[in-house]
Amino acid sequence: MKKWIGRLVVVLFALTQYALWFGQGGVVALMHRERRIHALARANATLLKTDEQLTAEVKGLRDGRSAIEAQARSGLGMVKKGETFYEIVPGAPPATRTARVFRDQQLAARG
Repeated sequence: MKKWIGRLVVVLFALTQYALWFGQGGVVALMHRERRIHALARANATLLKTDEQLTAEVKGLRDGRSAIEAQARSGLGMVKKGETFYEIVPGAPPATRTARVFRDQQLAARG
């Protein structure tokens, strides 16, 4: 009889420990939840930073015409009336003959 009670106590203890470690509210589940919470907090911080940047951009676009103009110039390549647009293309310099012909034309035009 004592052996039977001793075995029952051991089995109940084992079941209790199993529920504590691996059950629905156990230690392992708690560790998984904590990892998930930390991952979500990092993702949330990134999204908040992006949200702040977008909010600042929207505020700038609402507040002034200069922000809209800067956005149009950089994003759409717009140029005001009376401005001259120069595009610098990296690469080889213009041919020497072309530069000489242009210089000669300018000298001839001066007289």
